[in-house]
Amino acid sequence: MQITKKQDKSVVTLNIALDQTEWSEALKNASTKIAEGVEIKGFRKGKAPMDRVAAQVGETRILSEASESAINQYYYQAVIKEEVAPIGPPKIAVDEVGIDKPLKFTAEITVMPELELGDYKKIKVKKELVEVKDEQINDVLKNLQRREVSFKEIEGEAKKGDWVEIDFEGKLDGVPFDGGKGTNHPLVIGDGVLLPDFEEALVGMKAGDEKAFPVNFPEGYHQSNLAGKKTEFTAKLHKVKEVLLPAVDDEFAKKISDKKSLQELKEDIKKVLLENAEQKERDRQSSEAIEQLIKISRTDIPTALVEQELDAMMHDFEHQLSHQGMNVKDYMERAKLTEEKMREEWKEQAKKRVIAGLALNEFKKREGIVATNEEVESEIARLKTVYPAEADKITEKYKSDIEKRRLAHLLSGQKAVEALRKLAVGE
Repeated sequence: MQITKKQDKSVVTLNIALDQTEWSEALKNASTKIAEGVEIKGFRKGKAPMDRVAAQVGETRILSEASESAINQYYYQAVIKEEVAPIGPPKIAVDEVGIDKPLKFTAEITVMPELELGDYKKIKVKKELVEVKDEQINDVLKNLQRREVSFKEIEGEAKKGDWVEIDFEGKLDGVPFDGGKGTNHPLVIGDGVLLPDFEEALVGMKAGDEKAFPVNFPEGYHQSNLAGKKTEFTAKLHKVKEVLLPAVDDEFAKKISDKKSLQELKEDIKKVLLENAEQKERDRQSSEAIEQLIKISRTDIPTALVEQELDAMMHDFEHQLSHQGMNVKDYMERAKLTEEKMREEWKEQAKKRVIAGLALNEFKKREGIVATNEEVESEIARLKTVYPAEADKITEKYKSDIEKRRLAHLLSGQKAVEALRKLAVGE
């Protein structure tokens, strides 16, 4: 096999020519394979000579079978020999082939592009002050308080803050509309679950009362047919209950937590809020540093890489929708979108993600950032602790060297992002 290699940016072209011995072997194997599937008078299956097989099925079929098999075999040999790392399937063109003409073909291969990385040591990100205010702690306490409410049924008029159970139906120009009807629907008046006009209209009603009232939908309402429209609702109130909130004191703290006092609970809440706020600030710093890294990076992005990233984005989107009980087809029908249009809208974002990945890889190389075997094993142990029910599957998965290398690549990427963040903020 003779190989000629040329490279233009992120495309490597291999011109591959088989010698006579290699081609004769490919023809012989193709003939034998075809002969195993056809009846040739006077010969057992797979034993007929090539000239008799050709007479039976035609030379074209033998050439096609031999070419396909030889391309698969010698393409991969050439890739290994020339140390080419494809990022997608090659474009193959047959240049010459015949019974007496050894196969010559061209493989056009997309590879990782070279990236010109600017002076990343000049990247600067300003730290923002992280603090937890008393109001934030009180908001958490209020949410915890609501979880411990009790209810007392009353016969008087409903007021803001009361729990009610209602039937309702809405009409637009006298016609019922989707989502405008409910039966035995519970809500707390004033919580803002329904539109303000609707909830305010319930104030003053008693159990058994029925009432008609107008409801104005805001201009930016998500159902376009209702946005900015005036509708008419009827509601029948079945029950009214006073919402009894527990006192937020030491006994409350003991009941809902392992803390001995309200002060201890507040300190614990503050600690958690502070940790979350600090992580959010670190994430912001990382994102800003990566944005600056993208801006100082220059590269020609292969279409194949962008398409791979779009595939990954589409897969992630499908996964997110599945948690909401939806699928992509339903989403696209509601949003009046096609997959092609979504991919086109996401293309610029995909390009940025590709550049970010390439730039971080280059940053890793320059800074000598790797994930050690100890870090990989520690992460595997952590995963088994977090997902104890999957511990056996995790153990089995990471017996594979390929999976360990993937995990090491992921961990080194995380280390690179953190190193870039620290560099940017001067830590």
